[in-house]
Amino acid sequence: MVEKTAKELLTHGSIEENFLTEYFVGDLTEDGAIPENLAYIGDGIETVDVTQEDKKSSKSYYNGGGQETTTVTGSTRSLAFSGDRSFGDPAQDLIAALADQTGASRNKWFRENNFTIGDSGKLELTESRTGTVTFSDITDKGGNATDPGSFKATASYTSKPTVIKATDEGAAEKLATVLTETPSINAVILGKEAGVKGAPAGE
Repeated sequence: MVEKTAKELLTHGSIEENFLTEYFVGDLTEDGAIPENLAYIGDGIETVDVTQEDKKSSKSYYNGGGQETTTVTGSTRSLAFSGDRSFGDPAQDLIAALADQTGASRNKWFRENNFTIGDSGKLELTESRTGTVTFSDITDKGGNATDPGSFKATASYTSKPTVIKATDEGAAEKLATVLTETPSINAVILGKEAGVKGAPAGE
């Protein structure tokens, strides 16, 4: 048995603000390449609620003393965007145009990039998630007469996305490619340099 002291157990992580996660959308491509109409989802967006919905199966076995055993048989990640309707914003316009569509026409290319601010003040890309999502529950207007029009849409992955974490072996090069394909928006907004967490200095 490995024993740890209270000091060893007392850890401090990095608590970051939600806006440091950047979301991108575009049309699906045959080879999974970056869409030509790539757009950043941010203008007018106030809240992004992330939900991981699990499909579960519960059974009781004779050797379990009547206790049910729960097994997760599937899991779907969804992101609910809400805020004010920004007409002319490429991302909102792309999503709003799907409201009258059904089936595969609702599917789009999607990417989430998670950043932290390192000790040096530099933005560090720590994780990227890319896949196909389907948009549902789209609202692109409505509200009180003098209020901005509302915007809502939920993006749900249609299959398991490709996830790259900085802690994975060989991830630095892959995340560097991600950062080239989808440059950090917050680097412009905050006036900070963006790089990959754990990458050698100068990269």
